[in-house]
Amino acid sequence: MMMNRISFKASLPVAVFLLLGLTVFSQEPAKKQTIDITSSFKPVLRNAAKINFNASPPRVDSGRPNLAYTIPVQNMVPGLMPVSINPLALIIDSTESWANSNFIKAGFGNLTTPYVEAGLSFGDQKTKFNVFASHISSNGKIEYQDYAQSAVTGSFYTPISKNIELHGNLGYHQDKYYQYGYDKAVYNYDKSDLLKRYNTITAEAGLRNLAPTEFGLSYHPNLKIDIFSDNRKNNESNAVLDLPLIKTFGNALAIKVGFNADFTRFTPDNADAINNNIITTPVALLFKTPNLRFQAGLTPSWDNSLFRLLPSFLVDFPIAKEKWIIQAGWISYYNKGSYQHFAAINPYMATPTELKNTRMVERYVGFKGTLFKTFTYNAKIGSAEFNNTPLFVNDATSGKSFNIIYEEQLQAVQIQGELGFSRAETFSLQAGFNWYSFNNQTTEDRAWGMIPLELNGRLRWMIMKDLWFKTDLFLWDGPLYKKPNGSSDRLAGGFDLNAGVEFRITKQLMLWAQFNNITNSKYQRWNQYEIYGFNMLGGVRLNFDK
Repeated sequence: MMMNRISFKASLPVAVFLLLGLTVFSQEPAKKQTIDITSSFKPVLRNAAKINFNASPPRVDSGRPNLAYTIPVQNMVPGLMPVSINPLALIIDSTESWANSNFIKAGFGNLTTPYVEAGLSFGDQKTKFNVFASHISSNGKIEYQDYAQSAVTGSFYTPISKNIELHGNLGYHQDKYYQYGYDKAVYNYDKSDLLKRYNTITAEAGLRNLAPTEFGLSYHPNLKIDIFSDNRKNNESNAVLDLPLIKTFGNALAIKVGFNADFTRFTPDNADAINNNIITTPVALLFKTPNLRFQAGLTPSWDNSLFRLLPSFLVDFPIAKEKWIIQAGWISYYNKGSYQHFAAINPYMATPTELKNTRMVERYVGFKGTLFKTFTYNAKIGSAEFNNTPLFVNDATSGKSFNIIYEEQLQAVQIQGELGFSRAETFSLQAGFNWYSFNNQTTEDRAWGMIPLELNGRLRWMIMKDLWFKTDLFLWDGPLYKKPNGSSDRLAGGFDLNAGVEFRITKQLMLWAQFNNITNSKYQRWNQYEIYGFNMLGGVRLNFDK
């Protein structure tokens, strides 16, 4: 067997190196490899510079800021005569949620006076529906001194786009009176012959933009139709189309144009129909700055095809901002003559035989303003001109009905004044007066039935959180009336003080009481028609808010 043989040749240096290595290993065969640490290293970060957060105090400002507030004048316009209260649909703020509110108010009075009214609301944030109904009737101490009023009205508001709202209402109203103003010892009438019952059906629809368009246009077309009738087969239809348009140029200048058509057709029993129409196309320029506000315009008008150009000029000149404002005006307008309008003034009137429109011209100067943010005032003096104004005169037989006589031109000096004081929603006091000095009659000797002086006051006071008090005062000088022999006489003046109180029992229940003619004053608004004496009502009100 052969064995492998390994052989090599090495040079002398290599042999020496191997020999030395063997010598070393042979001297220390058991020693292990170690590492000796002779020093250590510790890394340390350098201290950073700190930011000082202690700010130096600001310099004291001893100056007094000049804060200027511009508050518009909120002139009150109180009614100068007792008028019927008609409910208006509440315009809801779009920034607040819509909450349906329902209520029933009922009571009874000493003159066999049942009273009830109810309000219902439906809808959501967009579409709103309101329904209001009421009824009241009384039987006076004088024979046939009875009356009744009933009404129901429904209204709605709904947006048809982001900036356009459609609104409308539909209602029915009935008023019932008796012509009791005659001498019962001399004349004998059946009660049915004395009845005057008026019925009114109203429908209205309109469209408006909630904010001016990108071109500065504001519009509000509106159409209203009334169907009026009585229990004696007299019928009347009234239609009013109003198309106003306002174009604004910035914040100071605006132009107002419009078209108004007022049509009336009265069909009396056993007589020919009567048409009475007015068409107007007003044009006006409005200018408003902090130092001057005025409106100047002309209104072309056609009163049953008779053309007239009516001027209109209003100016407010602030002297001490809103505290003292000089005002002046020259305005012309029409009061529409219709059976419906005349019956609202004097419900005891006879059936009219003709209809005329009253053209009014007023010229005045005065001042108004607001003091201490709570007190307002307004005073004017000027002249008033009545053209074709209706005067109510007792019939020549028993005097129980009133015939209309038109005064072609009646002039008067007029002084008006208004005062008001209010503190938030807790207290409100208002007063006003209106004085006429009639002169220069053309057709009649006197201004029959027109009140020369009227004063009124109104107080609303929230005494505590759940207790409210209110009072109203009416005072006027008696008007002149025409006797059957043609002579004149004056009625005694009127004084009427009313007061009411409401007290909340729970969130849903309230108690209320109303006292009318507290002083039991005996006066006549129309000759031979004495008004009710003292009377009172009381009852409850239930709220059903959702």
